[in-house]
Amino acid sequence: MLGKDHVSITLGTVFPFTIPLIFSENSHPVYACYLLVAAAIGSLIPDADSDEKPKLHYDFKIIYDIMVLLHKLIVFSFTFFNLKEKMNLQYVVEKQHRGVMHSPIGIFISSFVLTLLITIVGYFIFRGINATFISLLFIGLIFGQLLHLLEDSCTVSGINWLFPFGTCELKGSIYTGNKIEGKTDIRPFLYRVFLLSFSAILFIFHSLGTIDVNEPVIYLLIFVAVTLIWGLIVLTAKIDNDNLWIHDAKNVRKLERSVDGIGKQDAGRKRRDFRK
Repeated sequence: MLGKDHVSITLGTVFPFTIPLIFSENSHPVYACYLLVAAAIGSLIPDADSDEKPKLHYDFKIIYDIMVLLHKLIVFSFTFFNLKEKMNLQYVVEKQHRGVMHSPIGIFISSFVLTLLITIVGYFIFRGINATFISLLFIGLIFGQLLHLLEDSCTVSGINWLFPFGTCELKGSIYTGNKIEGKTDIRPFLYRVFLLSFSAILFIFHSLGTIDVNEPVIYLLIFVAVTLIWGLIVLTAKIDNDNLWIHDAKNVRKLERSVDGIGKQDAGRKRRDFRK
């Protein structure tokens, strides 16, 4: 998927879990922001292995440079230490898109290294370590990258979840580019709408007093709802029907701009309500 799709779908997945952090009696809006930013960064990290400059390069260039270097070091290590033979790996780890950076082992290494670097820098700047911040950073990076892999698993290229140890390839029918000139697949946009709509409904129910975000069970309910939405996403990603999904690119962009405009208005209202 495109970088903007990774960010929007990932944030749409993570944001419902931050609502209790923001609006509960013991609110922690700063922690919620940490988690969202970390998830957004994580949603872009795997594409540091792309031959072209991905969205990570433009939005978080320092992190992009670190991840590109880390990718090269991982590939070099597998080659230098002949890990394919020593670990009896099925695949050679090479510098390729959707290779080791798009695998569970790659996202764990990159999340750990980036969290470690930020922790070291933060320690020298602030003369201390906030364990909660570090935990949320690592969790956000891991889940952001896992969601990136899950999102790419919905595309025609798919993801090998066992790389380089074996084969467990998951793929769907979504085209990330223009399959037909001037046309685009509308599903990534619809997925974003589904997830953000759930966040909006959750916020409205909280505002009306229908649900209590202070109850611990709220996280379980959010998890169930988000899982059901993702079940719908995976199901529709498997359905290959061009007449249903492929639409005029200009019309899709208009829909995206209209939804983004509504989202900005809602965000403004939420900030005003929170100040009150």
